[in-house]
Amino acid sequence: MKSRLFLILTLSAALLLPIGASAEDAKPGRAGRAGRGDPADRLKMMTEKLSLTEEQQTKVKEIYAKNAPQMKELMSKGRDNLSEDDKKKVREMMRTQMEEIGAVLTPEQKEKMKGLRTERGGAGARRGKGAAK
Repeated sequence: MKSRLFLILTLSAALLLPIGASAEDAKPGRAGRAGRGDPADRLKMMTEKLSLTEEQQTKVKEIYAKNAPQMKELMSKGRDNLSEDDKKKVREMMRTQMEEIGAVLTPEQKEKMKGLRTERGGAGARRGKGAAK
């Protein structure tokens, strides 16, 4: 159970934390990493890689939009300046968001998502476990 939660949080962090980054915060070599930008970029990547239907795209967009104001507020402090309480809030929002997105995906899409995480070499991917249920 703990390893599954760790995986969810790790994957979520990879997908969500760049929301608060501004153009001047961008680091060389980070451009082109699909799925790590703003919610629109992540939705585009998911649509292309997972063949999301229009209905799924709408639902995922709504999921991202629901927590966007809170996430933006927290991330405006900068990743290095978050308190432990802030980090806990971010992790919980990301976990919930990933669970909600997982509920929108078909079993085949969930498997593809696992493969994408493995390709990216994320911490959870090395364990071979998936976050999308």
